[in-house]
Amino acid sequence: MPDVYLLTEGQEGEVAVPHLTLAFLDSGLALHKADGEPVWDSAWAELEELSALERSVLPDGRAGVVITVVERRRRGRHRFVLATDDAAVTEAAVRARATAHGLRTRSARPAVSRLLMAGIVLAALAAIAALLLSATHVIHF
Repeated sequence: MPDVYLLTEGQEGEVAVPHLTLAFLDSGLALHKADGEPVWDSAWAELEELSALERSVLPDGRAGVVITVVERRRRGRHRFVLATDDAAVTEAAVRARATAHGLRTRSARPAVSRLLMAGIVLAALAAIAALLLSATHVIHF
């Protein structure tokens, strides 16, 4: 997969290293620079997890999917942003690849709906108002 960004920690927080290619090989994963120079690789047997947990937007405005790769022995955790035209298809492909190689995979938790959040806030405000009115003896329980 071309147009891959490696997410890593820099001096001022998270940094995205561009112009990388992530290859899903029969033997494992391999990361290369744009000129083909190898950067990192790992056999499937050395990996513990491969998950697509969030979506992102690349600097050029294209959609991206953030994947997390966790190594068994080195306890390394790598995060990559893959450019995609269809995030759902890319996420499903990552999960399928993880399952095929016996790796743990996690899915992104769905966001809490705004309607549910508004209902919770209104219920909390009503409870606080009732307690305040009860404390000032305006209403009695």
